[in-house]
Amino acid sequence: MPAFTIVTTSATQGADAAEVSTLTDQFGDQSEALGYSRRMAEEMVGYAHQLSLDFDYSNVGLYEGDLLDEEPGPAHPAFIGAWVLDDEGAAFVPADEFNAEDGEGEG
Repeated sequence: MPAFTIVTTSATQGADAAEVSTLTDQFGDQSEALGYSRRMAEEMVGYAHQLSLDFDYSNVGLYEGDLLDEEPGPAHPAFIGAWVLDDEGAAFVPADEFNAEDGEGEG
């Protein structure tokens, strides 16, 4: 079974922050990892609402493989996609779309 590393950033306001821990786990397939990461993203949105935090471009990234000893980013080959968080909730953006949006306006 593939291992997935899920990396998060936090929603912040001043010194307060809501954060879901980084983890590595075994999932049966990518669909199972996607569902789990969605629950993490929704939980983080809930924390932000409870703490009245503003989102500072927060997301839950999904990577294939055990990458805990690395600092992966969206350009990493193992990047599958990210749940982009805002006050309305979480929306999944696949790696190709995420990186295409990130590169808009360059060149």
